[in-house]
Amino acid sequence: MAKTTDLGIDCRWPGIFPGRLPVETPRYKSLVVAVGPQPRQVPLPPFEQDALHTAYREIIADFPYQSFEFIFDGRGALFHNGEDDLVELRPALLRIQAKMDGLDLLTGPMAADKAKRILEIASERLGTDAFIQCGIQIIGAVDAPNGDARAFVGEKLLKDPAQAAGLGDGYFGGGVRYRAIREDEGEDSLSVEPFIHDNSLVHLDHQVARAATTQPIDLDQVSEWIDGAFEFLGGPTVELLSS
Repeated sequence: MAKTTDLGIDCRWPGIFPGRLPVETPRYKSLVVAVGPQPRQVPLPPFEQDALHTAYREIIADFPYQSFEFIFDGRGALFHNGEDDLVELRPALLRIQAKMDGLDLLTGPMAADKAKRILEIASERLGTDAFIQCGIQIIGAVDAPNGDARAFVGEKLLKDPAQAAGLGDGYFGGGVRYRAIREDEGEDSLSVEPFIHDNSLVHLDHQVARAATTQPIDLDQVSEWIDGAFEFLGGPTVELLSS
């Protein structure tokens, strides 16, 4: 089912792709990458506005954003092409939300490279090369076998499509969430649900959360986690749904 996610994005799929791809090919709606810079002093000082302007100029040389505005009383800045395609830079958070569907279609590698490059520029210009937290979220979908996502989730993943009917009229298996607790690191999760606005689609929501323990997180680690998240959806997730 569609919902607002932990990273604050809307999971609805308005005007989704006119064609249908094989189930082994996930189609992506968005990538979100958020990192929390390591504090160098408390309270956190604002970013210098000249540095924010410089970061914006360098970022739009590769990825055009139509709008620039200062936020939090000038402490940070927001670059965006709308509410679903943006860069948010503030002392406590660097956040990239890349829209992957629509006219400007992005593949997994393209979206990953975009997020990595923006983080690289922002980190260099703002002096934030060490982080205490990292969150990654990828929203995607695959076609449901026989065009029936509710039946697929109920039979394939919940194993008992009739069970939900015992709750009353209209109830169905709303999906499953798989979790992996990474001791001393964080958590990975995968939600698989019928897409409520189009029952021919199985909605995928993969999230990765990491926290620094013995040493700060660096950009190389963030890059590895972004790549790993797409590999997880294109590999083990597809195998789970196809087996």
